[in-house]
Amino acid sequence: MTETWFGVLLLIVTSVFSVQADECIVGVIGEPAILPCVYNGLKNVTSLQISSEWRRGMEIIHTADWMMGQVEMQNVSHSIRTAVSTLAPNTGDFSLELHDVHLSDAHNYSFHVKLHGQNRSSLVCTVCLNIAGHFSPPTLFRENGVDGEETRLFCNSQGGFPAPSVYWLVNHTQHALETSVTTYINTLPQSELFNITSVLSINISADTAISCVIENNLLNETLTATECEYLVSCSNIVVVLSSTSERRLSEYIWVFSAVLCVIVFFLVATSLRYQKKWDIKEQKRKQHRCGDEACSEDTDMIVFDWEKLASLPESDV
Repeated sequence: MTETWFGVLLLIVTSVFSVQADECIVGVIGEPAILPCVYNGLKNVTSLQISSEWRRGMEIIHTADWMMGQVEMQNVSHSIRTAVSTLAPNTGDFSLELHDVHLSDAHNYSFHVKLHGQNRSSLVCTVCLNIAGHFSPPTLFRENGVDGEETRLFCNSQGGFPAPSVYWLVNHTQHALETSVTTYINTLPQSELFNITSVLSINISADTAISCVIENNLLNETLTATECEYLVSCSNIVVVLSSTSERRLSEYIWVFSAVLCVIVFFLVATSLRYQKKWDIKEQKRKQHRCGDEACSEDTDMIVFDWEKLASLPESDV
């Protein structure tokens, strides 16, 4: 009777989770992912002795034995990156937590349960896992060019997955012609993550804003870098390799040189001030050593006796 009821229970659970087979969970590379599986049946599974297992395709990656709602054993065989709550029978939540998601984790997963003493397990729920990775904020720079003539702008972003959609905007709204855009998509060394470089060739004036947009549709993530050399309202100002930047760099160097001169002057003045104080201190120290007597160094005093000098006989020279 118990086995018959358990079979009915599994049919109920399977019907509850049949809708999950068509839905996919998105896991982010390097972050944990939850593969949901929650039992909402009418019977309390804490009164049963059951075994459960999570499978990745046909590979068993996590097993557990439960006795009256208590876990007796859990066996992890997927690089110790999986976990199921020890309170699963009490809460009905048999979700699998997958730590440190890798690209290779993209797969179909399934959760199976069997009654103690039976050899055949029953499918409870299935979950599809897709993997995505965040791209770095795009960097944008422009070649040296003359205002109004054709110039090239370069946009780069890397470290994401899958390959994104890349497009350019002129003045935030108008899409650049596809014929003027060349996009290179490569994988990073020893990795399946993407490195994106897009090049736009266009004639623009100084008051034109150019934006590079990178969209990761799987993560619903949009990254934008905007180049607008003279526009105050530009939100994402990036490095622009132009004559204006060179002038600004010269101004920064001049300011730096002026500040450096001030610092050197201050250091010299401070040094002279302390030298003067030291000389005064040394002079006072010598006066204290000699007292009230006349004191001189390396000097002999010559005293003339004028009476003896007058008594000397005169001689003709």
